[in-house]
Amino acid sequence: MAKKSDRFTKTITLPHGFTVTAHSGSMGLPENSVEAMEAGVKAGAQIVEFDLQYDDAGEPVLSHDAPAGMCVTLGDAFAFLAAHPNVRANVDVKDTSHLECVEQLAKEAGVLDRIFFTGLFEKDIPIAREKCPSVPYYLNTGISRFANLRKLAQKVRALGALGVNINKRCLSPRLTRIFHDEGLLVSVWTVDKKNEAQYALMMRPDNVTTRKPDMVWSLLEKKEI
Repeated sequence: MAKKSDRFTKTITLPHGFTVTAHSGSMGLPENSVEAMEAGVKAGAQIVEFDLQYDDAGEPVLSHDAPAGMCVTLGDAFAFLAAHPNVRANVDVKDTSHLECVEQLAKEAGVLDRIFFTGLFEKDIPIAREKCPSVPYYLNTGISRFANLRKLAQKVRALGALGVNINKRCLSPRLTRIFHDEGLLVSVWTVDKKNEAQYALMMRPDNVTTRKPDMVWSLLEKKEI
């Protein structure tokens, strides 16, 4: 009988284009800081995540909750992206009220082709499509174990989304298989523990969001899956 420690020794083939996203608080640094983005990229992430809110004047800033005090501006975040041409950004939308400014700022920074939205639920998608028609997006959704996954995948495709951005607890091999069959992507958050990462990678998602990009790549390089 295999030991419990040998559970994750299976060789897997990840989907073409698999990515690791650095969570907004990557590598133990303050969330939504330029330092966290820099550290995440140095740790191997191809994508950086940050949260979108607006200050009292309506200026877009990086904050998970209603901003209090000084925050990194979206313009500064896009300047970081412009300085790192091989990096993309996951703009996690927490408020859609001034969403139209995102596309304009991205155009000005020359990074429009390297950003996408998460944080959008079904009700938010018409707003995003109207205000930022050039920015692709994932659907955020909870998935119960009783869900009709084929029907859900077809709905996601009809909504024009790239795929789903889901909590790690929703991930399953059947889900990724069905979504891939429908030509859709599966992105999972937030995977910070070794056993969580091992399990998530075995499910073959297209993206893993983590505070520890170096840990995920180490597992893959050492084939500890």
